[in-house]
Amino acid sequence: MSETTKRTRRYVLAERPATPTGSLQKGVLRYEEDVPVPRLQAEQVLVKVEWMSLDPATRSWMNDTPSSLPPSPLGETMRALGAGTVSASEHPDFAVGDRVCGLLGWQEDAVVNGSILRRVPEGVPLNASLNVLGIAGQTAWLGMHDIGRPRKGETVVVTAAAGSVGSVAVQLALASGARVIGVAGTPAKCTWVRELGADECVNYREDNVSAACSRLCPDGIDVIFDNVGGAMLDALLPYVAVNARVVLCGAISRHDGGRGPAPLHNWFHLLFNRVRMEGFIYMDHEARFDEIEADLLPRLRTGELRSREHVVEGLTAAPAALHTLFDGTNTGKLLVRVGHS
Repeated sequence: MSETTKRTRRYVLAERPATPTGSLQKGVLRYEEDVPVPRLQAEQVLVKVEWMSLDPATRSWMNDTPSSLPPSPLGETMRALGAGTVSASEHPDFAVGDRVCGLLGWQEDAVVNGSILRRVPEGVPLNASLNVLGIAGQTAWLGMHDIGRPRKGETVVVTAAAGSVGSVAVQLALASGARVIGVAGTPAKCTWVRELGADECVNYREDNVSAACSRLCPDGIDVIFDNVGGAMLDALLPYVAVNARVVLCGAISRHDGGRGPAPLHNWFHLLFNRVRMEGFIYMDHEARFDEIEADLLPRLRTGELRSREHVVEGLTAAPAALHTLFDGTNTGKLLVRVGHS
């Protein structure tokens, strides 16, 4: 590919946030227009980014501490998962017009090594590769399949059950024959969780979670699939059954107002009830993504797996939209329809 005059737009991580959680101060992200797209080198691919995913990990990547990945480098395009169409290629496995997904960043055109890309299956919308077939579905599948392992007749509680990961986790637990109780933050979200098939959903803003568990889980909780941590997880621990499994999937409570995580006071129930508690990061299991897709794709195509998306329009809407991950206002998998001029 010869040198091109093609230009693009992007967001650069200009400085580290003042606090590891909470709102971003002005200047953390710098919007750049008229950015030259570099010439492709061997094995590289140019992708027209059409969709971008905003996830809780995005906020962590801005900090100067390792999380699921090393910190996003200062002065470079902010990291994000994305999906789009190949517009030029120097990689033998990808051709112009191929639909792909991967770490494409906060930008409209991405030059990346082809080794980081996955093809989006035929007939599947690009945005689904960032949702049920992407980070949300992969995370839910790994947590339930490897750690939670719900069995027929067991009771499963999923926190942040209306979210992108939680809603898939609810459906996977139901498919195993388990009885599922969701926890969410609004009446509308609880209605959605019940529509997915959950036996009940607790609105933690209006109901006492501990009292609800006492009422709804008389025989104890066999699996906790936790996306929240802190006080939410602490309220559930007194109700774990013998040999229960606690899946540590996320900790969105640590972002609440920048206050950081709340301590666990009820940890001793893990000991008395011989409970297994385990955390995981989906990116550690990249070698299994084909296995996961082979299970999730038929369920998606038949409509067995349902999802909701909260879509914001345009790259410049991304910084403000990021905050909705933690204030409870988003209504599904948070995606940016990047758009091109």
